Amino acid sequence: MRSKAIATALGVGLLLSAGVVAWAALRVEPDKENVVAGRLGGKWKLNVELTARLLDAKMAKSMADAFYEFCPAPTVAAKIPEKYNDFLKDKKLYMAGTLKSHHSDGQERPFILLSHKGNPHLVYFRSRGDDPMGDAESFNLVIVPAKDKANDLLFIGGDFNNQPFAAYDRVRETRE
Repeated sequence: MRSKAIATALGVGLLLSAGVVAWAALRVEPDKENVVAGRLGGKWKLNVELTARLLDAKMAKSMADAFYEFCPAPTVAAKIPEKYNDFLKDKKLYMAGTLKSHHSDGQERPFILLSHKGNPHLVYFRSRGDDPMGDAESFNLVIVPAKDKANDLLFIGGDFNNQPFAAYDRVRETRE
């Protein structure tokens, strides 16, 4: 038993000395000052009138059923595959969880929230082939907090800053 432990330790030592470092699972590092992470959770529906100002009336009307639902789940961060390490290696994760949207046909998709090029940036994962996180997509987002959290506004853009944003209202939860 002792010789097996010594062999394992030597093997790990050789890998580390050769410059091969094992993938360390990502984890969320909450920051109470991060407005987006602190207020993103919940359901959001398209604000057609404001989106018409930002895009155009025809496009906003065609998106009238657009929605997003964000469910915080910090453990999602540890499930992000190593293949995304180059992009994520110097990034701080402020939030992780699952999202549903009009794009996902109601399917939950894992996501992480980080800062990219100075902007709040959400990366979500879709399955590709046999890999449930085989493809990553992303977008910039901003939350404008209201005095009453129920009146917050969410703005979602593209993955680059050359695309206009769409506006979303928080869906008020009804109590029966």
